[in-house]
Amino acid sequence: MNTSVTLQHETIVSVSDLLNESRLTIPEYQRPYKWTQRNIASLFNDIKTQSDKPAYRLGTIVLHQSKDYAGNDVLNIVDGQQRTLTLMLTVMAIIKHYNLDNTTQSKAEKTIREVLGNLTQSVSELAEQQKFTSDISVYNLHTNFQEILRVISRGELSIDHIDFLLHKCEVVIFILTDESEAFQFFDSQNSRGKALYPHDLLKAFHLREFSAYDERLNPNIKAQTVAHWESLADSDLHRLFGQHLFRIKRWIDHKPARSFSSRHVDIFKGVSLHKQNLPHYAKSMLVLHHFIDDYNGNMHRHIDAQAMSYPFQLDQKLINGRRFFEMIEYYDTLITHNRTLDADCTSDNKNDLLFTTIAEQHLDERASKIIHLLTTYSGRGRQGDKYARNLFDNAMIYYIDKFGMQDLSQVIETVFIWAYKIRLERYAVKLATMDNRAVNGMLFKRIKEATLPKQVWLAGVSPLKVSDIQASNKTPDNAVYKMFDDLNYLADK
Repeated sequence: MNTSVTLQHETIVSVSDLLNESRLTIPEYQRPYKWTQRNIASLFNDIKTQSDKPAYRLGTIVLHQSKDYAGNDVLNIVDGQQRTLTLMLTVMAIIKHYNLDNTTQSKAEKTIREVLGNLTQSVSELAEQQKFTSDISVYNLHTNFQEILRVISRGELSIDHIDFLLHKCEVVIFILTDESEAFQFFDSQNSRGKALYPHDLLKAFHLREFSAYDERLNPNIKAQTVAHWESLADSDLHRLFGQHLFRIKRWIDHKPARSFSSRHVDIFKGVSLHKQNLPHYAKSMLVLHHFIDDYNGNMHRHIDAQAMSYPFQLDQKLINGRRFFEMIEYYDTLITHNRTLDADCTSDNKNDLLFTTIAEQHLDERASKIIHLLTTYSGRGRQGDKYARNLFDNAMIYYIDKFGMQDLSQVIETVFIWAYKIRLERYAVKLATMDNRAVNGMLFKRIKEATLPKQVWLAGVSPLKVSDIQASNKTPDNAVYKMFDDLNYLADK
């Protein structure tokens, strides 16, 4: 492989040249290996149907050239992990099927040795260099290896097909020296691979921000810290960031938050406490950061079995690295335990249990009716109702994050009326409707500026004029309309 390629140039190499590159590395931030047997079948079908051509392009591989912890040059695979690993598995299966570890020289073995060339040794070494902490990756690698071995054993991939794959099938290689540019370049490509989510970029950034102090604290701290992150599906992380954390943080500052994309990732970047010349505002964060670690590591914890978590707040400055992953686990737990959406109201029908934490509180009758309504009324699965629900959920999450469960009944009532007015005022509630209510409404500002819980609910919210309600919403079977009426939030004028 020509590793002198620059940002402005690309190089085209054969599969054999790709797999002979000893510096290829699967970086920690990559997603698990998830190719299925269907992907394997599709790849081999392409090879067989295209084998009469002088060359066949398999796609693009985007690499980030950097140094590992020992100072050695490595080529991190930013895009193309699934294909590259599958090609490695294929060569390993070929070696196993033809029993090339022995010294016999049958005609077929001699031919396949010539086809493989140095790959017999280089792929084995390349495979040994990779580390896979994800159980999903390990399982899929083993499963696909066995499937490829079966394909070869059945004769579906002949020696001619193998020769074509290794020497006539090509990939386009891009090598970039800046990791953020590598991700941006990947996002701009129309490749077969699944595009990275914004949270993948954040994972890469914050993994780099782990400090030497963290490693001294615990050599396995990276794997342990990101364990919860890795346990979540991409759809769960995408919902956590896009529907909750991103919107709350933007709405706190009266900024629109309709769609979370890669251009918004800086919202979730903060201060690196291990860097020199910390700004003055970060000194208190540094003290608290080390105090918590010292407290949890003290010998007395072996006696009292107590632990202290970092006191995260949605409107505070983020701490890069380890604390970021701890923060995501904290808010995933908080939001999951306090989400009001039920299975019918989520985009992927996951079983989001309603208010498991709030349900333990002693709510008054009015608040209990609201919670019951939110999880039972027939129209709750409509898109507009979901948007109103997202307003309600995020305002409640922000309040609970700041004040806990104090004055919860009064706040539930205030937030419900504020959020669901748009459901009655409009025939159709759209994303922009929800976003504008959050940006231009005063509730998020009220929570931000409050120093006591009562400052959030004591001023209340104004009733909804009956004349402002869409005629189609003024029906006896409209549960939201009836709840406004029962709570005395409808005004004639």
